[in-house]
Amino acid sequence: MSPADPARNAVTRPDASPSGGATQGDTATEALLRWGAPPPPALTSAPLAPRATGAQLRNDVGIALTVGVLWAGGLMIAGSWDYWMPRSMATWWWAGLWLVVAIALRRAAPRAGFLLVTLGYALTYTLVVDGGRMQALVHVIPLLATTYAVTRAGALPVWVAAPVAAVTGVALQAGVANAAWGLSTFDWHPVLDLSSAVQLVALVVASAVIGAMVHRLAQTSASLAERNAQLVALQEVRAREAVLDERTRIARELHDVVAHHVSAIVVRAQAADRVADAQPDAPREAVRWIAPAGREALDAMRSVVRVLRTGDDESAPYAPTAGLESLPAVVGRVREAGLDVAATLPAPLPACAPAVGIAVVRVAQEALTNVLVHSATTTASLTLTAGTGTLQLVVQDPGPPRPRDTGGGSGLLHMRERAVAAGGTVTAGPRPGGGWAVHLTLPLEGAHA
Repeated sequence: MSPADPARNAVTRPDASPSGGATQGDTATEALLRWGAPPPPALTSAPLAPRATGAQLRNDVGIALTVGVLWAGGLMIAGSWDYWMPRSMATWWWAGLWLVVAIALRRAAPRAGFLLVTLGYALTYTLVVDGGRMQALVHVIPLLATTYAVTRAGALPVWVAAPVAAVTGVALQAGVANAAWGLSTFDWHPVLDLSSAVQLVALVVASAVIGAMVHRLAQTSASLAERNAQLVALQEVRAREAVLDERTRIARELHDVVAHHVSAIVVRAQAADRVADAQPDAPREAVRWIAPAGREALDAMRSVVRVLRTGDDESAPYAPTAGLESLPAVVGRVREAGLDVAATLPAPLPACAPAVGIAVVRVAQEALTNVLVHSATTTASLTLTAGTGTLQLVVQDPGPPRPRDTGGGSGLLHMRERAVAAGGTVTAGPRPGGGWAVHLTLPLEGAHA
């Protein structure tokens, strides 16, 4: 018996493996790479300071200008009231200006905006107000806005942004110019409201912490979005693989069923034709045997093709129902086709998992069919033995191969796939003394054992 060519008519996946592209142990990225699909973006944290797009920058500038207009309008309305008389109206205008700057730069340049606002705001107060003391607690808003922006963007950590902003705020409350002069003369006794200072520091720290929390939530959302993209892509790969697995299974079933019956029919018809002159009744006997064999082939083929037509009908038989009990029928069919098979089967047949039973039957069927088609011998042997937790099948023929036999087909590939699916192994090759042998070993409980 000559070997079948496993490469011919084989259904393979993009990774050139007959048994599947993605496996349970694969990560999503590995599975996608096996199928030739582009890998999803790596699951990395969001960048510390993402570059703002043109649309985001325009949006931030628009919001900043809107806030500036509202701030200016509020000051103009409040300034017309007789009972609102601030000590320095200019400080209110400068507070609004730096708030606009903080909002405009919150995504375009959060770190630079933070340094510009903290330093520029303190310098402005020093130039506008005598001593640089903060005129109202509301004037801390620009510091709160820029502190939130820099930690929200991840440009500075909380332990850097919060102390810098807090020191700036406390210095403004005490008076920057007074502080500078007092430190230079070692005689500084600023009037500092401890309660207001604690409130100011608490507000600044809260702004920094809230910004960092929102940044962390944004990172988590981005990571989840990337993981979701991976899962969607992997789901598509799994679905594609499931379809291909089903196609491969159906192709294997059709090959094993149809090839076995048709090969037996062809061999029987050829034998009847060769002896027709000497035995006139031989063609009639062959036809009587061929008719039921053909009907069996059609029935088996319909049971497999029905899977393609039933769609989501759960009552359809998605797998052949043949079990180990069908093995004697396979041997008898091959004998009727003209091959003298010496079968050694245990009595009774051992109990085994359905997948193991169908694997034994299909491998025996394929091996005996190959003897009919590829070997010039008229005898073969089949031995089934049950050991401790294992089942072994050996099919041998003495050979020689038929003249000008070139092999072909995918029978050996199908035998290997069935053995692997049932958790076992199969070897096929020439025997040392001539001929061919197929040796199948399977666990009685199947692949899960």
